[in-house]
Amino acid sequence: MAKRMARAMISDPEVSALLEDYINLYTRDTLERWRALFLPGFIAASTNEDGSVTTRNLEEFYERQRTAFATGKPVSEILEHTQTERAGDMASVRSDFVWTDGEAVRRGRLMLLLIAERGKLRIQALTFSYLG
Repeated sequence: MAKRMARAMISDPEVSALLEDYINLYTRDTLERWRALFLPGFIAASTNEDGSVTTRNLEEFYERQRTAFATGKPVSEILEHTQTERAGDMASVRSDFVWTDGEAVRRGRLMLLLIAERGKLRIQALTFSYLG
């Protein structure tokens, strides 16, 4: 499988491995494994064109992804210009992204908050906004 994360200088191997799984498991066939990267209390927040914010819990967020893949169109995400910071059991990620759904391509910016549960980093929160 081709890597879909633009090469970034991520010095922390655990953060790097989680980000690679976040991108490479984001497929129709491995979506359930992708879901395991998130903590049960996960929350996603995104901005809307009218200036409001939409929030989703893990079930709502996962269902949205599952529905996108169920269309049969190719869906993928690429991270670019990724920056990470690690502080003990926590880490933050800031990255540009390119999300593709069939022929629709949308660029945006995301932030992930990671925290170790029983010694393993998982995703607690995701905020994102599409550009333009």
